[in-house]
Amino acid sequence: MDGAPGGARYDPAMTLWLLLALPARADVPEDIGPWDLVRVDIPDYPGALSTSHRGSVLAEPPPPGTPWRVEELPVVEQEGDGTGRYNLDEISDAMGVSAWHAAGWRGQGVKVAVFDVQWYGAELNELELGAFQTHDCWAHQGCTLEMDTLRPRFTYESGSHGVGCAEVIRDLAPDVELHLVRVNGVTAFENAARWAVREHVDVVSLSMSFFNNSFNDGTGPVARIVEEMSAGGVLLVTSAGNYADGHWLEWFNDPDGDGVHVFPDGGHTLPVYLRAGRKRGLAVSWDNFDRCGDTDLDLYLYDRDGLLIDRATDVQDPEADRCSPVERLAPTLTEDQWTYLEVRRKSGDPSVRWNLITASGAVWQSMPEASVTDPGTHPLAFTVGAIRANGYLQNGPEAFSSQGPNLAGDPMPDIGAPDGLSGDTYGNWGFYGTSAASPSATAAVALVMSRYPDLDAFEAAERLKAWAWHERSVWQPPDDGLGAGHLVLPDPEAPGGCGGGPWRGAWIVIPFLCTRRRKPGGLR
Repeated sequence: MDGAPGGARYDPAMTLWLLLALPARADVPEDIGPWDLVRVDIPDYPGALSTSHRGSVLAEPPPPGTPWRVEELPVVEQEGDGTGRYNLDEISDAMGVSAWHAAGWRGQGVKVAVFDVQWYGAELNELELGAFQTHDCWAHQGCTLEMDTLRPRFTYESGSHGVGCAEVIRDLAPDVELHLVRVNGVTAFENAARWAVREHVDVVSLSMSFFNNSFNDGTGPVARIVEEMSAGGVLLVTSAGNYADGHWLEWFNDPDGDGVHVFPDGGHTLPVYLRAGRKRGLAVSWDNFDRCGDTDLDLYLYDRDGLLIDRATDVQDPEADRCSPVERLAPTLTEDQWTYLEVRRKSGDPSVRWNLITASGAVWQSMPEASVTDPGTHPLAFTVGAIRANGYLQNGPEAFSSQGPNLAGDPMPDIGAPDGLSGDTYGNWGFYGTSAASPSATAAVALVMSRYPDLDAFEAAERLKAWAWHERSVWQPPDDGLGAGHLVLPDPEAPGGCGGGPWRGAWIVIPFLCTRRRKPGGLR
């Protein structure tokens, strides 16, 4: 994921040469950890690194008396093992895209933006990406400055993840108007959303997760951004997340009253596999976002010999400047290893529900259900799960692809789309994860809109759900891993008024699909 395109083809040697040859920027920090930046809900705060209409990002907490919280950095959804790849031409056939191109429907007239944190070397790949514009929503609240993609501001922005997402969209919907947008945190996301509404963007593709802003129930700061985009007529197509194997959800269980959680196997610790280095580690949140301070949980992390590695013991005080029902661990490990998590209740509700997600490891006997992350947890987003491209129609969801419902009980994801794509950005390794699936679905929305210009992006997304391929009966509920099913486009020239496509017993919903709904407001 830290590679970059060289010319029109990915070339690791060329990437290394460019990195060595480029002059260093004095303002690039040595490192920004996953929870090192601070957010205050005050626009234009003095000394802010970045600001939006709702708040500002600071390098350190403000003076006492000003409420603040951690500015969560987004995590890109890259996964995979480098096997079973399909090139984009092959997956075009599997999805039915090739027939749409042959018929002249290539995304023309549709404005698409890719929101991402990693844009290294986008201009080096112009032969693949074609014409595009860039927008820096961190450096300027109005997103009016172009990105400097050769000199990332922070070390966590040095990859080419966004370039890979844009490549998928350009290959599958080659005639869209393409915009590349720097979104490296919640504050920049707020700026980008307002820019998208103001500039009448049709579809935004976002293949990232934001953590610890809500109980993954479609509420909180990130949810408000999704709602603002939807109200402005902009469809957010986003990844479900890659956390099916890194998730745990449980009610606090303390039968002996000693304040230490007891897991279903009767033990007091949960095995969590974490990778070497100082990475994001893991975070536990609990269902107190609307009443922070009611309950206070602490985390203790041990190695296999029972020695303490790290602890998280923030005080949950509703009267303090900072109160968040989240505990975070980011241990520095010298090797990949199994660690053992203990959860203790310091005070409050003895049966509170808590939720764990690790972005850099795996949980022993994890719980795939309810592992979808923000902003994919919001019902107004078009949330996409991942299906391995090699053998696409025969495959179920990838083992890592996050599953629904969200923690409010809303079904998701909406649909499944391919990953494991071979392109220029990721070379022979391939582009995996719901990161690859989300731009695939974005491109499909653009194709439908170019074929049926009377449809808005929300209606086009609903059309894709109605066309999705699945094996269940029409009256069965959506799949927790793939929603409506595999994204497949029907023959674009088939008769039928609503666009034709396989029947599959869906005659009940066809009259509603023909209705033109021009008022924005999200998926129904």
